[in-house]
Amino acid sequence: MEPFNKNKIFLDKETVKNTLTSSLQKTLTKQKKPVKFTWEGAANFATSIFSTNPFDPRKLARIKELTTTKNVKEKDYIDFFEDMEKAVLGGVQNTIYSFGDLITTGIDAAADTDLTTKLDKLYEENKVADPETLLGTVNKVLIEYGLPGGAIFKILNRAKKILKSKKVKDANTAAAATGAAAQTVNLAKRVGYMGTAFGATDFITSGARQRAEEEPLFMDQESEEGLEGRDLALARFRNKLRFGAEGTIIGAGFPLLGGPLAKIATVGAKYGIMKPTGYALRGVDTLVVRPATYLLANIPGSATAGKVIRNASSYAIDKGLSTVLTGNPTKQLPAFDKWRMFSTKSKDPLQARLKKIDNFLSGFRSLGKYTGRGFELTSGAKREIKARSRTIEKYLESIEKKSYNLAKGFEGMYNTATTSPASKDYYLDQVLAYLKGQIKKSELPKTLQQTAEDLNKELINTKKIFGELLPSGDLKDFLLSNVKTYMRKSFSIFTNPEYMPNQKLKDGAKKWILENVVKRNKDLKESALSLKTPKMSNAQALDAYADSLVHKILTNTKTDGIDPLKLLQNVSKNQLRSDKLIKTGDELPDAIKKLLGEENNLKSSVLQTTSHAITQAVNKQTLDKLAKVGLDEGWLFKSEADAIAKNAFDANRVGEIANLGILKTNMSKLYATADMAKAIQGAPGKLDGLLQSSLYRNMLQLKVATQFGKTVLSPATQVRNVTSASMFPLANGHIGGRASVTESIKMVMDDIFGAGKVIDETKFIKNLENKIRLGVIDENIVASELKAVLKDIRAGAKVKNMDSLISKLSETKMLKTATRVYAGGDNLWKWYGHEYVKSQMRSMYKNVDDIAKWTEEIVGRKFDRFNTFTGKLKTFDDAIDEAAAWQIRNTYPTYSKVPEVIKNLRKLPFGNFVSFPAEMIRTTYNILNIGLREATSSNAQLRQNGYRRLMGALVTLGGAEKGVSTLAQNLTGITNEQIEAYKRSLSAPWDSRAAIIPINKWKDGVGKAINFSYFSPYDVVKQPFSAALKTLEEGKLKQKDVSTYAFNAFLNPFADGFLGKLLDPFISEAIFFEKVSDVLPAGFIVGGRGGETSTGKKIYSITDDEPTAFMKSLVHIIEGVQPTAITTAGKLVAGLEQDIKKGGTPVTLRDELLALFSGVRIINVNAPRSMQFKITDYNKKFKSVTTTENLFSLENYQNRGPLVLADEFRQIQNETLKVNRDFHMILQDAMAMGLSRKDLLKILRSRRIPYSKAKKLLDGKNIPFTAFDDRMKKRVEEAKKEAIRRGENETINKEYFYPKKLFFEILNEYKNKSIKIEKPVESELDKLKEFIKEDQNKDQSLLPDEQQTTQLAKIQTPLLPKTSQPIVQRTAQLRDPNTNLTRTQTALLSPDEQVIASRKIYG
Repeated sequence: MEPFNKNKIFLDKETVKNTLTSSLQKTLTKQKKPVKFTWEGAANFATSIFSTNPFDPRKLARIKELTTTKNVKEKDYIDFFEDMEKAVLGGVQNTIYSFGDLITTGIDAAADTDLTTKLDKLYEENKVADPETLLGTVNKVLIEYGLPGGAIFKILNRAKKILKSKKVKDANTAAAATGAAAQTVNLAKRVGYMGTAFGATDFITSGARQRAEEEPLFMDQESEEGLEGRDLALARFRNKLRFGAEGTIIGAGFPLLGGPLAKIATVGAKYGIMKPTGYALRGVDTLVVRPATYLLANIPGSATAGKVIRNASSYAIDKGLSTVLTGNPTKQLPAFDKWRMFSTKSKDPLQARLKKIDNFLSGFRSLGKYTGRGFELTSGAKREIKARSRTIEKYLESIEKKSYNLAKGFEGMYNTATTSPASKDYYLDQVLAYLKGQIKKSELPKTLQQTAEDLNKELINTKKIFGELLPSGDLKDFLLSNVKTYMRKSFSIFTNPEYMPNQKLKDGAKKWILENVVKRNKDLKESALSLKTPKMSNAQALDAYADSLVHKILTNTKTDGIDPLKLLQNVSKNQLRSDKLIKTGDELPDAIKKLLGEENNLKSSVLQTTSHAITQAVNKQTLDKLAKVGLDEGWLFKSEADAIAKNAFDANRVGEIANLGILKTNMSKLYATADMAKAIQGAPGKLDGLLQSSLYRNMLQLKVATQFGKTVLSPATQVRNVTSASMFPLANGHIGGRASVTESIKMVMDDIFGAGKVIDETKFIKNLENKIRLGVIDENIVASELKAVLKDIRAGAKVKNMDSLISKLSETKMLKTATRVYAGGDNLWKWYGHEYVKSQMRSMYKNVDDIAKWTEEIVGRKFDRFNTFTGKLKTFDDAIDEAAAWQIRNTYPTYSKVPEVIKNLRKLPFGNFVSFPAEMIRTTYNILNIGLREATSSNAQLRQNGYRRLMGALVTLGGAEKGVSTLAQNLTGITNEQIEAYKRSLSAPWDSRAAIIPINKWKDGVGKAINFSYFSPYDVVKQPFSAALKTLEEGKLKQKDVSTYAFNAFLNPFADGFLGKLLDPFISEAIFFEKVSDVLPAGFIVGGRGGETSTGKKIYSITDDEPTAFMKSLVHIIEGVQPTAITTAGKLVAGLEQDIKKGGTPVTLRDELLALFSGVRIINVNAPRSMQFKITDYNKKFKSVTTTENLFSLENYQNRGPLVLADEFRQIQNETLKVNRDFHMILQDAMAMGLSRKDLLKILRSRRIPYSKAKKLLDGKNIPFTAFDDRMKKRVEEAKKEAIRRGENETINKEYFYPKKLFFEILNEYKNKSIKIEKPVESELDKLKEFIKEDQNKDQSLLPDEQQTTQLAKIQTPLLPKTSQPIVQRTAQLRDPNTNLTRTQTALLSPDEQVIASRKIYG
């Protein structure tokens, strides 16, 4: 049974099926008036077309002048520029109307609204007049069709490239694939392609054409006269189908008319599209950025003044540090980059102290322990390994894809896979045979030849470099003599962590070892017999020993981090007792090769041959050069004596270095300080030991799996990743026409999906390799962090369990592709940025010497003129590439620059993507720092670039948000006060400090908005500052103590202030553990919230039984950690079914589709609904003001006399006042959002808040806490019982236990006290100064001031001697002559009460 009876809407299928459409343009008649060129027309044209401000009053006025409804005197001539103006504006207007008509038609059909009629009326009232010249009419048509048509062609072109299947290229099959059949298939494809494009274009653009009373050619148009709402929408939609079908027929005819005509049509559609965003940015660049930066860069003395400011800042910092570290501000500290050269054991105390500080700071900087040059070498080595490995991988991907296509081609010819004479593996084996020199290239299918040859060149180059670096010996001689055919043998024991041979293979190996090793080696035979038990025969003992050797071989070859060839050599020498040198692995006995799982496939053989060769060769080349640099810079020493001479008393020999395999380096013989030696050796991180625990690994795996599902497997996040990354070039001022975003998109898409399809594959792969080598691409923060943690987890795994599952899942093609797509969103903007900077630098510099000067001035180090890995002299192109890449790595987020501390944090089970905020902080600082360096350069063009960068930073760090917000407010009519009111009181917690952009008019507090902060990656940098300011502002409004809100604003890590927002990404709960904490019982271990989320949402109630609570908890965890793709699918279904959210908000399909395709989620602003939650929260707080107070308890009653009780009661009233004031602010903010006083009264009354109380809250009058009288009387009764329990014949003093008069005086003081929000007149700075001044004056006197004394004197209380103790005194007590207090008063009163009592007695 359905909860609602739905009115289902059906389109007439027969109408859709049989509709044929038409529509050509109107007849283009020749104009009869003369055409003139006027200056006035030119000026008007410039105002309308080139103005970048859409709300320019002059532009709006001009558009109104051109509308058909404007009565103007007709001219006796045609103004050429005015006609072009009509063409451009009319074409754009018609396009906008057509898209709007498409949207309103859909809404009207679904919701039976009448938006289409309103849109028609608006269009007719503001329609730009048609152009009168032929050229104007043609331009208008091109614009009207070019905008949607160009977009459609681009979409189809991309889909065509992705879905296109390669033809069979083999000589035998090529002939069969030619002829009439193939031509027919190709023609059919072109017909479908052009028909789809033209049909879709006509369907979209038909809205404006129908308004122009155009009709289809082949069928009658359905009349829309007299229709409205749903009926009009359906008729309009059926007419659109007619126009679309006509376009399909016309488009399909172009290929039939011949190639040239089809080509003209395709190219025209492709390039006819306007690129409004690109043109707009170019316009801004030309008209604003370039002139402004030119003027700034050429202000006389600007460079000198800037340098003076920079030097003054450095001087101030230096003197400040000198004062802190030495106590002497005049002492000159060593340069900061020299601190890392010192030793913690230095005999110079200052040097030792500076080294300790530097060791701490090294964890927070990208360079770590290294100098700038040292870091460049080590990070460059990692990039080199990645780049060369990626090249091999790309060639293999291409060969596999082409082999697959060849095999599929055969299947198609033979119409079945079982009868196909060839398969994918057959072609791959052929390529492997070619690489081994067993067949010629010409014997390969033609489509594989070029890629196989390119792969072979890479292999030969890799083997040659590796061979030349090998120590002298037989292996080196063999490899260099067979460099063209040398291929290592691949074994599953090395490539598959889960590999374990079956018993048959073990028995075969055991038999061979028994006969050829154990029985032939006397020592082994003796060892085997010595372990014989009484029940064993000699044969059994020997057999058992052979079995032990098999186990040892399997165990030893499972060792990670060692070159497999070295492991095989050890097996051959130690376990098999063989003198034969293992060069490839193929020399091993067959039984042993089978035991180790020999593999004979292309990919395994190539990767086994190249992976370790590339890694070891690059590492050796880097370490050799690093050794020279270290000796030159002074942080490496040739001997221990040299180290001691330079005060490095903790120096150690570097020794063996990981990842060198069978290669050797001179670095091993050198000495370095202990911490530097560990860094060079690649010592494990401080948290790596935890990864040996399977429990800890499982916790991390759950964290990573959840993060993976929420990012890489989230369609909306994938989209937002692409769009938000566009802020990186904007922040650096990389706008204008120096590089092509379209080309960058193409390169990235080819990288992800173009295997075997790219036309110039060799050039593309080399270009890709270069970008990776430079560190421009494949440095996405999120994707790299997830990979790194998974790698750490796998490195710690030693057993089969969840590790195996995670490992297999992470290697699946789907997840790999999703990860590549996610990284691609980052890559395309970095690719664009790199090309942009290269263009900038080429315009400024002409040779390598110029780049060398730039490197010293901006980077701060000397330019290395030789390539570390090839030894070749760098060309100008190389230098430009390198300099541009340095800028990208340091101003765009780059994973390899993440410091060690952050890399360690990712291994902890809390924090979410800690690398990203760390990188945003680093790159934002660098943008400003590098921009200032450039702006103070002696080079005028570089100064201009510096100002460009600083202007870009200004825009992204506030200008863009402010601009978008202002535009949205102007369009919607929402004020900034309304937005701030919403954020302050009625938004979700995560939106309270964000940039909220309204997208419609908020009526009665209800509307829609978006969170712009989700779009801007720089929000992580801005938000701590904006949060601090917001916290200060709210503190003032709520009249909090200045010290409290100042602390919250800046120093409280758990508040929404500066420090809280800054640390939140690093210390917040990981997504998975947050969900677990929500459901754990309160107080369970650490962090259990007892079935309630951190925002107060209930998961299960205390009345739920255990099974129910468990199931609700399980559902909560699953919903929280499931991949967002699943969540998105569920939301789309809910939107289709018009479901309702838990809060009562309807799920709209439009909002869900917008979130899916734009990455932007709509916020449903609903003040009335939010008030329901706020009232619940208010009632809860109002009732809980005494929860943590001891007012009604007898605890410590001896020291809690009347004044103490009065103080406690006052504290409760203060808390109540704060609760009321906060709620009054919420009510005021709700009214600011559009709710009336009447609406709020109604809402409050509906929640059982009495009218009088509701009215007081609205009027700003306090409602004090009054539920105390009965409880205090009960306290008196309990005191009586206590007296009886003590068994003494005494009566109690009621006033001591319940100072009723004091309580009611305080109550009267708080009745109707104002809780209105009054903005302080003084500035925040004045407030803070006043607070500091008050704090300094506190210690001037222990006695209260005159005002406090007056206030105390007003309190009518009996003298303390009469009420100072719970039991009535029988005898008078003596007073201390110094204090004038009795012994009882001294014992029972607090120090403050003693001072007051003493003064009263004296008085």
